Amino acid sequence: MNREERERMERRQRMLAREQGTPAPTPDAPAAPEPRAAAPKAPPRPNKTAPAAPPPNVKPLSPLLRRRQRRRRIFWTALVLAAAIAVAVLTGAFSTSLAMLGDLADSVYLSLDHTGGTYPASTGIPSPTQIQSLAGGFVEMDGEDLAVYSAHGGKIRSIQHGYARPALAVGNTHFAIYNRAGTELRIESRTRNLYTESFTQGILLCAMSQNGTLAVVTESDRYAAELRVYDPSFNQTYIWQMTQTEGTPIALDFATDNRRFAAGTVSAKQGQLASAVYFMDVGTAAEGPVYIADAGNMLLKLQWLSPKQVLAVFDTYTALLNAADGTEAARYDYGGASLQSVAVGGKNTVLLLASRSGNSMVALDESLAPLAVVSAGQAVRVDCSETKIYLLDASTVACYGFDGAKNWTKTLTTAPLAVLSTAETLLFTSSGAEILTAPGA
Repeated sequence: MNREERERMERRQRMLAREQGTPAPTPDAPAAPEPRAAAPKAPPRPNKTAPAAPPPNVKPLSPLLRRRQRRRRIFWTALVLAAAIAVAVLTGAFSTSLAMLGDLADSVYLSLDHTGGTYPASTGIPSPTQIQSLAGGFVEMDGEDLAVYSAHGGKIRSIQHGYARPALAVGNTHFAIYNRAGTELRIESRTRNLYTESFTQGILLCAMSQNGTLAVVTESDRYAAELRVYDPSFNQTYIWQMTQTEGTPIALDFATDNRRFAAGTVSAKQGQLASAVYFMDVGTAAEGPVYIADAGNMLLKLQWLSPKQVLAVFDTYTALLNAADGTEAARYDYGGASLQSVAVGGKNTVLLLASRSGNSMVALDESLAPLAVVSAGQAVRVDCSETKIYLLDASTVACYGFDGAKNWTKTLTTAPLAVLSTAETLLFTSSGAEILTAPGA
């Protein structure tokens, strides 16, 4: 029987089996081929990606248990983060961190963008009323305009303030511009306006700490003055309502901790001018130590030289005050001379004094002991860095060391207005700002 007939026979048998309900016959199996010799097997390769088997006494976590543990970790992480944010908001650290983040972004942008930045820089402010260092650059202002420049001499922005009596209070990266005896105040960063605030009473004085904390002194209907302190997000954190006995603040300066401040006040007592210096802390409502100046003396300048001591400059003497108890640690009397200008470099102080015998420059160390006394000729202003002193007259700038030795004198075509120590040592004239170098350098 050939193959086709055999297949037809098998199909008939299967059909008949289905009709009868019996199992189909199994076809004959083909003859098995001759067995071959088995080839030797290679040893199995180790599976490098397979996880190691757990020890016999450790059972793997079920997917449900793993999901529960993951949800538990997420819950506790979110709870800790929420608590940290709440504490930061309550303590003011959150707003300070946001301000620092904005300042960091400004610093990165300004360090990368040097478009148009070079010295000498023509500021367009021929008669500045204030020039202050600002984050390595400077801010310069006159009666109509204000200009902000970066550390490399690039103009960042300009402001037409429109204030009748404008004044500046500068921190590290922020500054306040306000209208003395007016009611408006603007807080600015290097690149933008942050806040504009109006007060019900006239603004007398402002001071800003290095982190942007701001003290604002205003007039008052019931008190001699009111002093309010605002954090970097302009939330009020402190108020001091000063009586007639305490006087009206005319000078303010913050310590480096951005919390303590020295306030110099003036009042009238027994027909004489009375000046005092109060050492206050925004963390407490209690009045701090107070220093009472010699009767008849006018306070001109306050500056913290260290976390423990404050320099107080009066019209007849300069005193070094202890912040802890308000006592006088040292003093330098002018000996009948009148104070023309004062500058502070690090912990050293430089005075420009005028007397009948002529002008003199006095360099003082951190204890107000004289380092040098030099004839100042016709000098009208003194500025200094931590290592050098600059005497300015109508047409020259003379550079001295704190030991009184003259380094050089530079003659100018325009009158020098100020020398400012920023990222560079800058000389300001009516035509703008330039890097101050020694003659021939």
